[in-house]
Amino acid sequence: AGFAALLAASLIALGGCAVTNTSKIDDYQVEAESLATSIAAKAPADAEVLPWDSAVATGGGVPDSDVWWQVTQAINTAEGTPNGAEAAGLAITEGLEADGWDGKKLGRSDETRAVFGFNRADSEGDKWYIELRYRLGETARGVDFLVVSPPTDAP
Repeated sequence: AGFAALLAASLIALGGCAVTNTSKIDDYQVEAESLATSIAAKAPADAEVLPWDSAVATGGGVPDSDVWWQVTQAINTAEGTPNGAEAAGLAITEGLEADGWDGKKLGRSDETRAVFGFNRADSEGDKWYIELRYRLGETARGVDFLVVSPPTDAP
């Protein structure tokens, strides 16, 4: 009985001190990678989809700052395809808009590249971001994108 009483007293004393992990980062990793796969599938079938870089990102090394998951991926359109990167970029843009993403051309666009930003809230109201960049020009082949999850508590 002595041990049980000590255990009960300890649990009462600790009360609300139990640590719960409210981070959604594992779920965000799965969703970000799923989105990247879906985006890459919108590129022409003959495009070369390069391996992605998928990692957790932090708020500049500040302790206890929020974290988010991001995936970056590059695609090379087939060599010799006129305006291949632009065609792939436009196809991806149309696909994202059809999937409910709200996109706009960003000010970082110029005569050599187009940069678009897309936003969409998930079912819980958390905001996701996709940035799509593609080269312009007759022989341009490069397309890349970045998927960024909403911020969440650090695990």
